[in-house]
Amino acid sequence: MQNNIWHDKTLTGKMKTATIVLLSALISVSTLTSVVHAQSNPSSVQSQKGSSSDPSASSNALGSNKSFYLFTDEIEGINETKLGIPADYYIPSIFVANKGDSITMHFYNLDGDDRHSFTIRAPYNINEDLAPMHNATFTFKAGNEGVYKFYDTSHQPTMTGQLIVLPPSTELTAATDK
Repeated sequence: MQNNIWHDKTLTGKMKTATIVLLSALISVSTLTSVVHAQSNPSSVQSQKGSSSDPSASSNALGSNKSFYLFTDEIEGINETKLGIPADYYIPSIFVANKGDSITMHFYNLDGDDRHSFTIRAPYNINEDLAPMHNATFTFKAGNEGVYKFYDTSHQPTMTGQLIVLPPSTELTAATDK
């Protein structure tokens, strides 16, 4: 589902970029802190979630649903013709999930002139192409461990990123092994 995201033209490009970078950083730090804490202290996570003898209740409480936010941006003042590459890039460019996670990607094209895509090949085979100033949300399952490149089909080589899929979470394994 695509939506027009900037009805209000009062924010300048730099303010939009600064706001997006700040929000992305906060989301990334919060997510990374939770993941590192959970993987280094699985017993404390289980005690925080409550004691349940039902493994399915524990695995649902441990958060196998991940929401990621991906934004397009452009470096101001770059002469793309002289450099021979586009000035466009993704913010952030790395996402980390565990095998089995359900990933909801919120993809925002903040460019007022160009289309941008989120494309990732097998085993995911996703190609979400957005018109300028639109967004889309889509969900997929992180079914295979590994590092997967995603990219914009029209703005190579600068618009690339990585989806890193780790083995199933240790906290999930600890909760279901009991």
